[in-house]
Amino acid sequence: MAANFSHVCLNEKQQMMSGSSLEYSLQRYFYPALAVFGILGNFLNLTVLLNRSMRSRANTFLAVLAFADIIFLFLLFPNILANYSIFTYNYYFRWFYFYTKVHLISLANWCSSVAIWCVIAVCADRLVGIQKPLYARATWSSWKMPALVVGIVSGCGLLTFYQHFEYVCLVRSYCHETQLYSRCLPVNAEKWWGQRPNPFSAGYQRVVSSCKLAFIFLMIILPIILLTFLNLTLLCALRKRQKHLSFATDMSDRRNSDHMQKTENRVTLTVAFIVTMFTLTNGPSALVHLARHAYQLQPEELYDLTMICSTLVICGKASNFILFCLGSKHFRVRLLRLTQRKVNRKIGTL
Repeated sequence: MAANFSHVCLNEKQQMMSGSSLEYSLQRYFYPALAVFGILGNFLNLTVLLNRSMRSRANTFLAVLAFADIIFLFLLFPNILANYSIFTYNYYFRWFYFYTKVHLISLANWCSSVAIWCVIAVCADRLVGIQKPLYARATWSSWKMPALVVGIVSGCGLLTFYQHFEYVCLVRSYCHETQLYSRCLPVNAEKWWGQRPNPFSAGYQRVVSSCKLAFIFLMIILPIILLTFLNLTLLCALRKRQKHLSFATDMSDRRNSDHMQKTENRVTLTVAFIVTMFTLTNGPSALVHLARHAYQLQPEELYDLTMICSTLVICGKASNFILFCLGSKHFRVRLLRLTQRKVNRKIGTL
């Protein structure tokens, strides 16, 4: 602990851990229900996606996406609890929160990055499947899918690892060591606490800045461009295929083409829903992040706008279950059957 200010006592307002009244309201009243709904919905997604009859490349990526979103939503709870007085003024919770906040944010960004690239992988797989029907039916070697998933998770982990060291947080004890307070500064800040010079070397600061630029390009700019391109190309490819299949003259070919069209429409519609929702909910946050970096804005600047954009991201992660149910009749049927099977098993054991 850097310093001890035992003779000073903080009032309740000074101990608040929310940056604004908007953040306090969102964290206290909206995020808990949203996080619980998102976690339960993604668990239901997993029960269907991990079922033997539903196994495919796209569903594997969607299952990893669900896992990443579940972990992300769980990581929200320390921030949520920090806005309830029983935790806000608790010495031990504050100690845990102040010393782990930066690392929790880094882990959340890791999960969010994994989710982004899983959505890109799903969209790319669906696009190639429509353009090359034989690819859709082909099976990969047993090592390819695990290797690709491990590559996505590891790559995103490496690109977000710098965030564990991007900020230095000073924790101080007040009021006869019964209160804790913390402030954080980026390692490349010009002014340090007490108007002292920045203790970190110029080389260390350049490394952190370079890692941040790589993160912004590979996890924000490039994914948004790829998702937009892939989604538009996916819809165009589906439309071309529908026109091609409509020329089938033989009756049996017409029936097969109609069945194929319905299947492709169903799968592609679900993917398009997910990709579109993902872009709409993550795009504003990406733009704000870019603006912060481009104009070197302080954390308190655009604070409420950042909170609104973060809320959109969380809404997107909680909405996947709704998108699956709305976009896929097959998903609804599978979920209903699995639920009935489990209920019947429970009843049979009574």
